[in-house]
Amino acid sequence: MDTQEAFGIRLRELRKRANLTQNELANRVGHGFVMQRIGELERGESNCTLQTIERLADGLRCEPAELFLFGPHSLNQPISILDPRIIEIWENADYEAKRRILRVVSELV
Repeated sequence: MDTQEAFGIRLRELRKRANLTQNELANRVGHGFVMQRIGELERGESNCTLQTIERLADGLRCEPAELFLFGPHSLNQPISILDPRIIEIWENADYEAKRRILRVVSELV
């Protein structure tokens, strides 16, 4: 599996986790984005720009980096050395909670 395909699988995983259809995500992304484009990205049939990645992340209410949490491990498993409880808290947090968590962590480091 290449990076483009892995990105598409991760995009689909995040979209489904957010309980969004392809059309709903396309509407959130805006700027004339259409459902078919989401499908192409999820199937690994096309690339996207950094601006598109940022817009997708905004539409998914996640950080852009979350779209790249794939690699040699299973896509459903954490690929972090972080405590699994921290990962669970992060994955279950909504967009605003993630912003607050990042603010607190930034103050600690």
